[in-house]
Amino acid sequence: MTACSFFDMDIDEPILIAEHSKLENLRDLRTLMLSYSKEIVDIFIRFPNLQSLVFDLKESWDYSKERYWFPKLDHLAELDYLRANFESSNANDCGASLATNWSWDFHFPSNLKTLVLYDFPLASDSISTIARLPNLEELFLMSTIIQGEEWNMGEEDTFVNLKYLVLEEVTLAKWEFGEESFPVLEKLELSRFHKLTEIPPNFGDIDSLKIIQLDESP
Repeated sequence: MTACSFFDMDIDEPILIAEHSKLENLRDLRTLMLSYSKEIVDIFIRFPNLQSLVFDLKESWDYSKERYWFPKLDHLAELDYLRANFESSNANDCGASLATNWSWDFHFPSNLKTLVLYDFPLASDSISTIARLPNLEELFLMSTIIQGEEWNMGEEDTFVNLKYLVLEEVTLAKWEFGEESFPVLEKLELSRFHKLTEIPPNFGDIDSLKIIQLDESP
């Protein structure tokens, strides 16, 4: 299924399939447009066997919690590929909200193997949530704004199964991590990475690392 939406922003009303219905045979759902609405908070319960999901997230500021909203996906036990594109709004997703709270209430499924986040503003705690995914093998952070332009990984931030890490157009000037942060990483790709002055020396201690690829980066 491609190119669909659960919420009509023009009429400010939800567009939903029948209540309590489920599409148990749906495996692939793409080009979905999501906006924050109480009516769709639990919408993905209706697609219990999804394996691949691609969506655009727009108008996602939750005023009741004063943080960004992200759909809860942890119940999708079969989901192994996820791509989410964040579309900022002049009304809700910039200015004071963006400056004061960069936290996302991420609830990813533990089976997730590939995660692609495009244009997301992220704080360290949000990245720590991603690091705790036990089966994640590929992580792509594209056009990402890191709060404070620093990514300092603590001892608990270990990507236990990550083999492929791609950072493209990430606003990151300082990057520090421990000896066990990427224990099985095989390929690191940095693209248009203009603010980072050097690759952290710890990468030289990762025995599994085979390739470091730099594209338009110092």
